[in-house]
Amino acid sequence: MPTHGALTWLIPDAYLATPADDDPVNKNHESVCILNTTVDDAQVVFDFFFEDRPPIEGIEITVPAQRCPHIRLDKPEQIAGTVVPFDVPYGIRVRSDVPITVQYSRMYASGGKIDSLITTIAYAVE
Repeated sequence: MPTHGALTWLIPDAYLATPADDDPVNKNHESVCILNTTVDDAQVVFDFFFEDRPPIEGIEITVPAQRCPHIRLDKPEQIAGTVVPFDVPYGIRVRSDVPITVQYSRMYASGGKIDSLITTIAYAVE
């Protein structure tokens, strides 16, 4: 069976904006979607890099085999209790022990509607 993806992915332009208080449903957020097409669970490690402070490294999660979770970066319970700071630019390195595919999305919302949504496939390191 062919494998798809790469072991290391980079997201250089991440930014978690403070959620708007006026919209409890559609909140500003970021997510990292990880597609694991393999028959093995992926042991995935997140590293966060900042302009003005030391990195947060070694955040481990498991992505089950043949699954595609959307990991919300504004929800510490989804990233091993790690709190990503609001309103601070940063970059993310995602490493895995099996090939995966990584997509990054950022949503701005206020007043009950989505103001903007950006999404991109992360950069795969060969």
